[in-house]
Amino acid sequence: MPQNVCIFEDKKFSNFFPLSLSQPVFQLRVGFGTLSARMQDQFAGAQLSFITREYLAGVTRLALPGCPVNEPIEDGTLFINGRLICFDDELKEILNQIGDNSIAVKGGYVVAARLEKASATKFAVYISARIGTESMDQLCDVLRGFAEAGLNTEEPRRPDPLRSTEAGEGTYEDETVVGKDNLEEKLPVALTDLIKSHRIKSIDLPEARLLSFPWQLIEFNRDVITDDFKRLPFRGQSEESIVFPAVQMINEDDIVIGEGAVIKSGVVLDASDGPIAIGDGTVVYPNASIIGPVSIGKNSRIKTGAKILEGTAIGDVCKVGGEVEGTIIGSYSNKQHDGFIGHSYLGEWVNIGAASNNSDLKNNDSSVRMWNAGKMKEIGRQFMGLLMADHTKTGINTVFNTGTVVGFNCNIFSSEMPDKFVPSYSWGHGVEMLEYDLTKAMQTAEVVMERREIKFDDAHRRVFEKIHEFAQRCQRNI
Repeated sequence: MPQNVCIFEDKKFSNFFPLSLSQPVFQLRVGFGTLSARMQDQFAGAQLSFITREYLAGVTRLALPGCPVNEPIEDGTLFINGRLICFDDELKEILNQIGDNSIAVKGGYVVAARLEKASATKFAVYISARIGTESMDQLCDVLRGFAEAGLNTEEPRRPDPLRSTEAGEGTYEDETVVGKDNLEEKLPVALTDLIKSHRIKSIDLPEARLLSFPWQLIEFNRDVITDDFKRLPFRGQSEESIVFPAVQMINEDDIVIGEGAVIKSGVVLDASDGPIAIGDGTVVYPNASIIGPVSIGKNSRIKTGAKILEGTAIGDVCKVGGEVEGTIIGSYSNKQHDGFIGHSYLGEWVNIGAASNNSDLKNNDSSVRMWNAGKMKEIGRQFMGLLMADHTKTGINTVFNTGTVVGFNCNIFSSEMPDKFVPSYSWGHGVEMLEYDLTKAMQTAEVVMERREIKFDDAHRRVFEKIHEFAQRCQRNI
């Protein structure tokens, strides 16, 4: 067991915009929790630390109390890429292949590294530089270029003026060398120099699963819920839970009901095709149906008559009603009224108005096209709904087209369908979007968060201000 484990972001963070604008990639939700939480569970007793973009360091410290964030690495450390997703014993199998003073890579990106003191210190500096101020400046330049070229619209007006060396997966030019046979020659120059100067062994790990796009979180969510369920220490009802008469539980061996949870009469919990986990203090109101695999966090409320369908993961302190299928809902978010949300990701502090709906399948059953990292892209998926970043809210009867992406801290209202890409800090209806005033946006967030007894402090304010700055510099293409 390593004594020091560091989970880090890499240059792919921009591919997860707008979800990763306000959270590190490793804090994005999938299954029972976050990407990093799934790794942390396997390193009990180790000192965990994290490397993220500097403007997110404050909120990351609040989310991960007791864990150093962006602090110098001064001891031998096991580094793990925050985009890594593993099932069963895959993480152990990967780490078993990495000896002392070794780096494992896939496609030019570091999967994990086990480094002694001197090389660990230098590697942490290298990772921080990759996601530092210069990288953000370069990214803003490229996103602004995409906006000027019209590449964030449904029909590009002219060819992409900026070539990516990452087979279309990245948003801006990387220094990775392609077309070489030697593994180290395919890596960024700075990493190659580090490997040579510290005599680090490099290992190719093509089997490692590094997420590259936000829709993969939705795609893997069903399997992650099932995998997380296997790790639970017990099955069935906890002693302090309350299950009312006339609750129907199908395949009870794959159902867990947490401490203080309440399941009211008429509820159907059907784990025939996948497990169901209901967190501590959560209440499921009468006549709701939950079809696994499903995970519901702590202190949430599943409203009367709700239909929570397979592949759905709901965070802590949420209120959810209507029909939800194959969707991830971040903590402190509400979708408590009738309406359909499917194959979607809703961030934290989101509120979906009554009778709001999204489409998750095109009428001609063709592949979905959606905004990603500054431009429209064919994603090779038939089912895809909505990506909505943190602190965004919709009015009643709001409707979203297949593959819509909505940025950070938007306020959208009316039944007129908005564009398939809604920039961060948008306010309005349909295609007529104004810019949401930063001061008013922060005032609203402060009120909403304090209602949940969470203080809106300087760390949150810095995130709001930075994202607003990025939106301006990118010509609202973020």
